[in-house]
Amino acid sequence: MKILKIKGKNEEVVLSEINKEYGDLAVILSTQQEKETGIFSWFKSPKTVITVAIKDEGDALLKPEEKESKESKESNMDTVAYNVLLSLKDQIDSMQKSITDLNKVKEQNNEWIGYNESSKIVSVLKDKLLDAGIHQEILDIILRGIDEDNDTEIVVRSLYANIEELLKKGLYSKKLPKIVFFVGPTGVGKTTTIAKLTADYVLNRGKKVVLFTSDTYRIAAIDQLKTYGDILGVDIEIIYDENELSDTIQKWEQADHIFIDTAGRSHKNEEQIGDIKRLLGCVKEKQVFLVLNASTSYKDVKSIVNTYEEICKEFELIITKLDETDEIGNIINIAYYAKRPILYLTHGQNVPADISGFNADEYTSYLLGRINYE
Repeated sequence: MKILKIKGKNEEVVLSEINKEYGDLAVILSTQQEKETGIFSWFKSPKTVITVAIKDEGDALLKPEEKESKESKESNMDTVAYNVLLSLKDQIDSMQKSITDLNKVKEQNNEWIGYNESSKIVSVLKDKLLDAGIHQEILDIILRGIDEDNDTEIVVRSLYANIEELLKKGLYSKKLPKIVFFVGPTGVGKTTTIAKLTADYVLNRGKKVVLFTSDTYRIAAIDQLKTYGDILGVDIEIIYDENELSDTIQKWEQADHIFIDTAGRSHKNEEQIGDIKRLLGCVKEKQVFLVLNASTSYKDVKSIVNTYEEICKEFELIITKLDETDEIGNIINIAYYAKRPILYLTHGQNVPADISGFNADEYTSYLLGRINYE
C-alpha cells in the first residue's frame, strides 16, 4: 500500500485523474484546500489536494525492511512532520535580535534613548503568550521567579525552563503494551488517530495489530474503521457488550497489539461514562489514551479531565487537530491541569502522515518562535 497526495485545480479534476490512473485501487482518505503563499496568493485560487491510499496486494507479502526500501523509492509519499519547529538556540538568537531593534526609542527631536529591555520583553511575553491561548492562571506560574532585571537571554531561558517543567514528559517512542484503549469526548478524532498509529505499527514496525470498536452507536464510525482496516490489512472486531471483550481478546492472543476505539461520550452524561468505565474494567493490563481536541476551552478541559479521572486513574494524553487552532498555548493548559504526559500530537486528517510524538523541547521552541516583537 502507498499513500499519495494528488493536487489539481479543483476536486472534480483531481477525482477524475485518480479514477483514470488507479480506479478501484484508490481509497480517498482526505480532501483539503491548499492555499498559495506569499503575495501571489492574492491572485491565485487554492488548489485541491486529495490524499489517497493505493492498495497493492504485493505489499502484504513484503517484510518490514523490504517495505521500507520500497517506500523510500516512492517519491510521491508525503512524510510531513514538524519541520517548522526551530531549535531553542535559533529562537533565542531571533528574540535577541528583535529586542535589540526595540532597545532604542526615537523621540521627536530624532535623538535615541535606551530603556530596560528585559522589562519590555517580559511585558511582550505576557501579552503574546495570552494571545497564544495560555490561561492567565498558568501564565502567572510560568512567569513566576523571572527577574525583569536580568538580561534578555536569561529571561528567555528561564521562561523556556518554566514551560518545560509544566509539560509532563512522556516517552512517545516507548513500546505500547498489547492492549490500548482510546477514550474521549465526541468529535475529537479518536478513530482517525487510531488509524494513524495502526499505520505506524503495521507499516513501519511490522507489527500484527487488530482493531476493536465498541462504538456501535455510530454506523459511520464502524465503516470508517473498517475502511482503514481494509487499507492496512488488519482485522476488525465489533464489541457490542463489555462481556464480550475478554473472549475476543483471547481470540487474538497472537496479535502484537489490540487498539480499542470507544464511543465518544459526553463527560456530562453519567450513564454513558459508566459504560466506558465498565469496559475498561474488563482488562487489567492496558494503556489508556485520553484524546482531546487542541482547541478545547480550559473550562471544558478541567471538566473532561475530572470526569475521566473517575473512570481511569492512569492515562496519558493525545492532543488532536493542532492544525485547526492558532491558540497552541492551550497544550500547556491541558498538560498543566491533567498533570499527565502528552505522547502524541495530530495536525491534520492525512493517514498516516499527520501524527508525531510529542517533544517538549520542540513544542516550547515552536511556541516561543511564534512570538513576534512588533
